[in-house]
Amino acid sequence: MQNTSNINNLSEEDIESWFESEEEQPEVKKLTDEELSQRYAETQIRIVRTSLDFTLHTLASSIKDSNYIDIAPGYQRRARWDRKKKSLLIESFLMNIPIPPLFLFEKDYNQYEIMDGRQRLEAISEFLDNKYALTGLEFWVELQGKRFSDLPGIIQRGLLRRTINAVVLLAETERDTESFDIRLILFRRLNTGGIKLNAQEMRNALYPGYFNETLHKLSRGDKFTKLWRIPQKSDSEENETPVALQKNVLYRSMMDCELVLRFFSVRDVINNKVRGSLRQVFDKTMERYSKISTTEVDILRSDFESTLERVTDALGYNFHLLPNNNQASRPLYDAILVAAFELPNIDLAINSVSINARIEQALADQENYEILVGRGNTIESIKDRVILAKKIIKG
Repeated sequence: MQNTSNINNLSEEDIESWFESEEEQPEVKKLTDEELSQRYAETQIRIVRTSLDFTLHTLASSIKDSNYIDIAPGYQRRARWDRKKKSLLIESFLMNIPIPPLFLFEKDYNQYEIMDGRQRLEAISEFLDNKYALTGLEFWVELQGKRFSDLPGIIQRGLLRRTINAVVLLAETERDTESFDIRLILFRRLNTGGIKLNAQEMRNALYPGYFNETLHKLSRGDKFTKLWRIPQKSDSEENETPVALQKNVLYRSMMDCELVLRFFSVRDVINNKVRGSLRQVFDKTMERYSKISTTEVDILRSDFESTLERVTDALGYNFHLLPNNNQASRPLYDAILVAAFELPNIDLAINSVSINARIEQALADQENYEILVGRGNTIESIKDRVILAKKIIKG
């Protein structure tokens, strides 16, 4: 299913529809009452819960010491709060309005991972570090545009004395089993009241490691960001995410990482290494490559970078856009990239004009359009798509 906005104007709803188009309802196995009872007994999770109260001053100091509170464990999503939402949280503290508790997981004695509340923690820490000025305030409009250091001393001290409660969870059940990680289950369930994790955020949580890190790095490459109209990487973004990048829906939702993952997944599909629905294909690819060596991952990284460079240098940065409306087609992007990788001996640069013309002609033909863009996400349709893209490239 195609999004309704062009690539320069993608919305949250567009990205949600992209993820939803990959979903399939799982088959439900019927169990007897005895089997249901046994499953109930086997899946109980024993949780010890305690409570802590932090002043904002203490909390900010604790965040700076990552050995005490880790605010970005591998299963966390990218930051989604803008400056206005952060400012409204600070305003709530100023007004002494109760704030929902944080949830921490005690991974070791007096060492915690944030499970729910990362956005709140970052909003507090960044404001106390003077990293943003207040905006969009509703009751303290007199403080618009002020950073923490700009506040009168009595307000600074009052803010630092405000408290937030933290619920600390310790799982007595064995943390990691063959079927699940207790932390991830808690994280998912605690976050159901907020922004639901999308498919790639779940993969990011379930399959940490070098391959996952590589997806993040490849998604920040110059050619990739130019292709998908994502703000290019800056020298300072490791310390602070630029506002323009935070606002980009592809980056914020981790769809950029999935777009990189698609290359490896589709390539494995046509080489008969993986089967299933599109969602299952992405999941299986992520799981499989999370277990390979760093050397093997580096080869994958080189494959992607060299293929993307070869294609964009020859065909430009619009080969995946549909004519007349600038809608970005992920299936077309997959097909061209994987077909180019499968045809390493064809000089794309020399044949660039004719290749672009054949892409345009294929998209103007209803049958070929359906193959390249509109047909479903079955294994067969993916293979048909790449076969047609190879014909287009070979001429």
